[in-house]
Amino acid sequence: MSNSQRQYELTQPPNDGISQVAFHATDDVQLLVGSWDQQVRVYDIKANRLLASHHDHKAAVLGVTYGNDCAFSGGLDRRLLSWEGGYTQTREIGRHDGEVSAVEFAFAHSILFSGGWDRTLRAWDARLQAHAAALKTLDMDERVYSMSAQGDLLAVALAGRKLLIYDVRKLESPLEARESSLKYPTRCVQMMPDCMGFVSSSVEGRVAVEYLNGAAGKQNYAFKCHRQPADDGVDMVYPVNAVAFHPVHHTFVTGGSDGVVSLWDPENKKRLKQYQGYAASISSLSFNASGSALAVASSYTYEEGEKDHPPDAIWIKPISESETKPKGRKG
Repeated sequence: MSNSQRQYELTQPPNDGISQVAFHATDDVQLLVGSWDQQVRVYDIKANRLLASHHDHKAAVLGVTYGNDCAFSGGLDRRLLSWEGGYTQTREIGRHDGEVSAVEFAFAHSILFSGGWDRTLRAWDARLQAHAAALKTLDMDERVYSMSAQGDLLAVALAGRKLLIYDVRKLESPLEARESSLKYPTRCVQMMPDCMGFVSSSVEGRVAVEYLNGAAGKQNYAFKCHRQPADDGVDMVYPVNAVAFHPVHHTFVTGGSDGVVSLWDPENKKRLKQYQGYAASISSLSFNASGSALAVASSYTYEEGEKDHPPDAIWIKPISESETKPKGRKG
């Protein structure tokens, strides 16, 4: 994909809220999308074409993720589905007792994780037949809001500002448990690509960069973002709905309900770029495997209740090497 291209909108987008966009782990052009219209879709972003879709969920899809040779989804119907056979068939892997809010696949261990509003985290061997019991079911103190898998680690953000880090090889108890340094509910958590820590965002226009115990010399910090000046001199503060790391340079983007995407350098604590002009809230973000493209879900996230809003859209933004590399880094 040429970085000289301008961003473009995918054809045939979802017709209700976009809950998550997720690029394939190795294929730069395959994008998986879950939405409130009960459908799961796969796009070829290079051809700008919808490759396949299914609506086997009976309610909104809240979480999607790729596996080794399939895709997974979960949602308000409490079911966890696998989409297989070149996206020609689905099967039910299992169920939660409450809504499934997040799904993540740990590639290093071929384990699927699902988190729910039933206050459980469940691990599944996705190769088993339908309706198999979970490998492990862990009771949580609160509802699961967001999850992120990287290497041997899984980050889980709960209601009540609780954050748990698990070593997926030893799920009996968390490696670390901490309360978010942000004072308002967590909206998103993402593990750093080097597994040294994580970034979390809140509904109150703030982001925290936190390192795990043992990350020598690293200092936790938080900062304000996604705020717009208002006529009365008091900033309008927007939820930060999405975080995504660049796979090569480990800078990260945030997306807010102000319709803005910002690119950050966590080492130098600087904003590198700001992409404005999206018509609605940014509900989800994902870099492709090479980091040459960013998928941006522009979709109203209902902070202000039912109201007229722009149609849902998925934008593909070509990303250059120079804009995502931290300043001062060579090579």
